[in-house]
Amino acid sequence: MKGVSIETVYKYHMNDIYHYLLKLSGHPQTAEDLLQDTFIKAFEHLESYHGEKVRPWLFKVAYHTYVDWYRREKWQIPTNPNLITEQTRAVDPGPEAAFLQRENFAAWLAAIQLLPENSRQILILRDYHAFSYQEIADILNLSLANVKVTLYRSRKTIREVMKDEL
Repeated sequence: MKGVSIETVYKYHMNDIYHYLLKLSGHPQTAEDLLQDTFIKAFEHLESYHGEKVRPWLFKVAYHTYVDWYRREKWQIPTNPNLITEQTRAVDPGPEAAFLQRENFAAWLAAIQLLPENSRQILILRDYHAFSYQEIADILNLSLANVKVTLYRSRKTIREVMKDEL
């Protein structure tokens, strides 16, 4: 981030990180608070940034910010997958296609709620945010093999659950 202001980094990455945090927390206000905390922590811990790609580093900070919040608040706030559906970044494909896309996304969100937290994290980072396996491993402090195996098993479980619903 040498030569680039934190404001520029914030403007460029805030939407992706906000949507990631929204998917994790299920609440727009919580996601906004976590987004702010993420960038405060990123600014405070710039010394831990060693020239790697900025986006995965910020997602790692966001993930740890979420984990800290979740450990403090998990018993107080239930998640609502319907809030997330409203926040999707779909281009206007027409009313029928948009409806089907929202329904499929809502079914996927409901299905991933059946998975353990770690599996949900990996699926969201890979299938929604398109991070590489190595970037996911770095963000979640897991081995590359663990990420691949968990992703394979999680996708298989989701296919089975969603097949039963159709």
